[in-house]
Amino acid sequence: MRENIVEAALVEFHRRGFNACSVEDITKAAGVPKGSFYNHFKSKEDLGAEVVDRYATGSGWRAETPGLSPLEQLRARFVAMRDVQVGYEFTRGCLIGNMGAELADHSPVIRSQVGDSLEGWSASIADSIRDAQAIGEAPADLDPDVTSRFILNAWEGALLRGKVVKTTQPMDDFFTVVFDSILR
Repeated sequence: MRENIVEAALVEFHRRGFNACSVEDITKAAGVPKGSFYNHFKSKEDLGAEVVDRYATGSGWRAETPGLSPLEQLRARFVAMRDVQVGYEFTRGCLIGNMGAELADHSPVIRSQVGDSLEGWSASIADSIRDAQAIGEAPADLDPDVTSRFILNAWEGALLRGKVVKTTQPMDDFFTVVFDSILR
């Protein structure tokens, strides 16, 4: 039952946003009685933090494609996420970014989980940059940590703008600047 609630909340929060979903909406989507929610979660906020963690750890970001160089692998990960956005017709964006934008000023619990998720994602990008530098594929003078945070910030901004303009243009710009200029 708990798993059903988490999975339903992930879908509903991503589709509608945290504040647009009630506990009743989530339990209805999960096919469980509303009263059972509080047997598994102290609050909707605690569920929100778990959903952010689940999304971050289950996104497939760390999946490897054999035979790709570090920068090819990094690009492939972003391409896969772009393709998801296209599939949803630019309506969803990134759940982590959405939850941060919606709740960072109002929920310390969710802000902390979003921060941890973004930090983990940045660290993964930094590792890819270091690996690329080690084989001469990326400029040696780049600071991997600063660059990875910038790349992630640019990606989140591109997703937001993509939701507004309903095209891949912001993501295409991201690929051009990041992979054809910064990491070249």
